[in-house]
Formats: sequence, C-alpha cells, structure tokens
Amino acid sequence: MQTNFVVVDVFDHVVDAEMLAMLLTQEGLTPQLMDNHTVGMNWMHSGAYGGVKVKVPESQEAHAKQIAGQLRTQSKARLQMMADTNEDACLACGNEMPEADNECGECGWSYGQTSSEAD
Repeated sequence: MQTNFVVVDVFDHVVDAEMLAMLLTQEGLTPQLMDNHTVGMNWMHSGAYGGVKVKVPESQEAHAKQIAGQLRTQSKARLQMMADTNEDACLACGNEMPEADNECGECGWSYGQTSSEAD
C-alpha cells in the first residue's frame, strides 16, 4: 500500500529542517526531508527550490503540525528574548548569562568542561 506524504513545514536552512525532523522522530513519527541535499550544497538557492521540506505520512499530519508550531513558537520567543537583552542567554533555560561566565547560575548548564571535571 502506498503512503501519501504531506509537507508539514518548509525551512531556508537544512539544520532547521533537521531539528524539526529530529523532534518528530522522538515523538514516534516518520519524517522525511526533501531537497535537503540540494539546498545543503548551496543554501543561497534555497528559495529557488522552495526550501527544505519536512514531510510526514498523512496520518501523522496533525500531530506533526502541532510539534512544528511549538518549535516555531519557542524559536520566536528565544529570538525575542535575545533581542530584549544586551547579555548573552543560557542556551538551556534562557536566563541571562554574561559572556565571561562558563556556567549558568540558574540551571548549571555550561558550554563545556568545568574546572571540576578537568581534574
């Protein structure tokens, strides 16, 4: 039996489409990327190809669109938060994190190995 796939979302950059595909896979869905290799070779032509498309089987469309909407909402909120502050923000919790700090004072997230891990 043939499965019909529908486009859930379209992105200009491959990495953004891959992020959504990863989230969909974590939810048990079966996404496919379309035009990701073509756009990956020259992202400036993304518009000419209609972007990188994330597709799922028709039966998974509603759930996939819900997840895609949540991802876009979170991305917009992070961009707005970063625009509203002069400080860098923690990538895990969004709390302000001065550039000189290696670890978030709110959640403990860090960019890399802490001094205690190095010992």
